[in-house]
Amino acid sequence: MVLVHGLSDSCRTWNRLAPALAAGGRRVVALDLPGHGHSARPDAPYTVAWYAGVVAEWIRALGLSDFDLIGHSFGGSVSMCVAIERPGRVHRLGLVAAGGIGSEVALPLRFAAVTGLLELAAPVLMGVGTHAGMLVLGGNFNAEERRHLARVNARPGTARALSRTLRHAIDLRGQREHLMDIAHRIPEIPPVAVYWGERDPVIPVRHAADIDRYLEGVAVRRFAKAGHYPHREAVADLAPELLRFLDEPRPAPRLRAGARAPRAAAAVAAPASPRWQPWADAPVRQWAMRSLSPLLRQTPPQDPGDSVSPADLGSRPPPVPC
Repeated sequence: MVLVHGLSDSCRTWNRLAPALAAGGRRVVALDLPGHGHSARPDAPYTVAWYAGVVAEWIRALGLSDFDLIGHSFGGSVSMCVAIERPGRVHRLGLVAAGGIGSEVALPLRFAAVTGLLELAAPVLMGVGTHAGMLVLGGNFNAEERRHLARVNARPGTARALSRTLRHAIDLRGQREHLMDIAHRIPEIPPVAVYWGERDPVIPVRHAADIDRYLEGVAVRRFAKAGHYPHREAVADLAPELLRFLDEPRPAPRLRAGARAPRAAAAVAAPASPRWQPWADAPVRQWAMRSLSPLLRQTPPQDPGDSVSPADLGSRPPPVPC
């Protein structure tokens, strides 16, 4: 079983769920995506497809030809892409509060994507922002886990990686691509289960209902007391659900007749509007760079343990396993 974490997170996000899955008889592996955790921060495109290619190569290097894939948040988008581009290799696909199912996403992420402010942020601000974000988003991170994530997110190159990821994944309207955009390839997807926290402040829990409305055969489970991190906040409920999904026979998902994603339905009902201007030319970003760059371009003391090595400069470095 391969676990793929979300944006601005690391493989340690699974440190509560993974032992429960292993106790259920599963071999569990997790990785730090490029630009995250202790993996390299290359000068790369950071698109969903690029991440998926890196993950697929990493899995191939492990010698895994048939595996279950579990993705959280942005890692869910990456996992869906891996499953579609490598049909027949992914046995089961588990999506935990996953991106890429619908278009809606939290407004701060849209703002960060459109303005490109993250790419201007100094490492010290990345660390502070990580602390603040974990306090707002929950996830039951303890003090040591918050320090670890703040430290790795303050590494040089992290801001660029996260900014480019957001730029390609999100625009002013929300997530640029979602499952219904590749509806013609849904027959290639393996059996799917979706898990969501009712209190998710990042990606609305209604996406769990959306996928059930336009796909048949998808297992959907919602957790009343969890937010964006069910794998940390509802482990006692999620672990047995996941193990049951992985062990029981299930059909592959099928597109329901006449199904259409919410944003696609709105596009049919209203005249098409021009998309937000490309990131490089966006007026909002130009304003942000002029107004805020003096505040963001601060150089903190460097932590020798977090410096970038020459190996970090490759275009597709191997991710770091947990």
